[in-house]
Amino acid sequence: MHTSGAAWKVHFVVEGHNWPDDPLLERADVGRPRLDAGRPFLLHGSGAAHEAVNAFFASGRMRNLSEGTNRKYAYSLCTWINFLSLRNKGWDSAVEGDLFDFRFWRTTDFSNDRRVAGSTWQGNRAGILAFHDWAVDRLGAARLLPLAERRTSDGRSGTRDRRSSSTSVRSADVKWLTPGAFRLWRDVGVHGISREGLERTRWRPRMQGRDAGFVDGLYSTGLRIQELASLVVPELPPAGDGRGFVTARLADRCAKGGHGRRFWIGRSALDGIWDYVETERAGSVRSAQDKGLYQRVPGMLVVDEVGSDGSVRASRAGVVVRSRLRDLSPKDRLKLFKETDGGLEPLSLWLNEDGLPRGKKAWYTTFRLANARVEKGGIERLKCHPHMLRHSFALRWYAVGRLVWERGSREDRFEDFREQFGDTWSLVQTMLGHRDVATTKSIYLEPFLGLDVQFLLAHHASDPETGTAFDLVRGDPRVRFLGPEES
Repeated sequence: MHTSGAAWKVHFVVEGHNWPDDPLLERADVGRPRLDAGRPFLLHGSGAAHEAVNAFFASGRMRNLSEGTNRKYAYSLCTWINFLSLRNKGWDSAVEGDLFDFRFWRTTDFSNDRRVAGSTWQGNRAGILAFHDWAVDRLGAARLLPLAERRTSDGRSGTRDRRSSSTSVRSADVKWLTPGAFRLWRDVGVHGISREGLERTRWRPRMQGRDAGFVDGLYSTGLRIQELASLVVPELPPAGDGRGFVTARLADRCAKGGHGRRFWIGRSALDGIWDYVETERAGSVRSAQDKGLYQRVPGMLVVDEVGSDGSVRASRAGVVVRSRLRDLSPKDRLKLFKETDGGLEPLSLWLNEDGLPRGKKAWYTTFRLANARVEKGGIERLKCHPHMLRHSFALRWYAVGRLVWERGSREDRFEDFREQFGDTWSLVQTMLGHRDVATTKSIYLEPFLGLDVQFLLAHHASDPETGTAFDLVRGDPRVRFLGPEES
C-alpha cells in the first residue's frame, strides 16, 4: 500500500503549547475535551481532523493508559484508517473481512515492503479492537468482530480469533541469551572489548558506565525497559550492602498494568549503577548546572522532601504539590528536581550526556549502537533488544531453580518432577511480576513464594549454563549460547 500526501497522519500535543494560539490543535479539538500534553491525534493531509479517533484518545479510557500504549495505538489506527481509505471505506463501515485482509497485508503480502512480525501485528490488532469497542459503546457503531470470534484487547476474555491473530512470529529468531552470550554482547557492544577479550585502543565511549549499568540492570532484575528507565535516585537501594541480591520496589504508575511490586537486583549490577551515579551522572549534572539548562525545563517540580514512606512534597511556580512516588508516572518523574548546593539536579536516575533526564525511547539507540558494534566485530546471530533481556532473565532463573531442586531431591525427582516444574515457574512468575498466576497460588502461597525466591537468590552464584536445565534447550535456534568457538 502506498499512501499519498493526503493520507491521515499522527500528531502529538507538545508540552507547553498554548491551545488557542495553535491552529493545528484547534482543528484536532473538534468540540471534544481538549487533549493534554503528549496525547496523539489524527489529521488528514487536507487539514481535516478525525473526530472519532481524536475523541477516543481524549477519552478517560485512553487517558488512564500509558503514553507508550497511546502512541502504539495511534500508529496502528492511522495505518488501519489509511488502509480502509484506499478501499473507499470509513472506519464505521469496516467489517470482519477488512480486518483479515489488513492482517494479510501487514504480515504476509509481498506487495508491502514494510511487513511486520506477528508480535507487532498483535499490537496493531489490540489498538484497532480497543477503538472499535469504544465506538460501539459511545458512538453506537457496529461491532467489528462478533464477540464469539474475537479476543478482547486485554486478552482476558472471549475466544481467540485464529484467522486475524498471527502465527507469523519468526521461530528461528534468537529470543533468549544465556549468561555467557549476554556477557559477550555487553562486553563487545557496550564496553568495546574485542571478542578475544582485549580493550580497543581507539575506543572512545560516551556514557559507557550509564549504558552498562542499564543493560546489567535489565538483565539482573527482569524489569521492562520503561520500568527501569523510570526509576528515580531515591528509589535506588543503597550501596554497601553485602548481600548478593537486594530487594527494591517498583512504583504502581511505572509498572505494566499499574500494579507495583517487589523486584530484586544483583549486587554487581547495583554497584555498577552507583558507580555511574557518582561519576558520569555527577559530571553531566555539573555541566548542565553550569549551562543553566535546568531552569529552562517546562513544568518543573522542585522536590522539597521525600519521606521514608515515599511521600513527596514539591512546588511548581510557588504552588505546593503533595504526592507519592508510587503515584507518579514515568512522564511526571522526568520533571522532578531538587535543590542542591550546586543548583538544581534531576531526581531521574538516568540522564543524557547533557544532564537532562533520559526517556524510554533513547535507550533503543543504545541497543542499536551496541548491536552494530557486535556485528562489526564479526559475531553472528548475537543481537539484543531490551525485552530480550527480560526473557533471558526468566530463562536463567528457571535454570537456577531446576538446579537447586534437582540437587536437593535427586532420589524422588522423577516421582514429583511435574510438581517441581510448576513450582519453578511459579517462582519465576513471582520474580517477573506476572499477574496470570492461579488465584490459589497468588493469594494463599504468596508468603511461601517470597521465601522460596530468597532461597533461589542465595544460590545465584551457581552457573546454570553448564547444567542439565540449559541442555534441554541447547538445540533450540531461538536460544543463543556462547559457542565453543567463542569461549
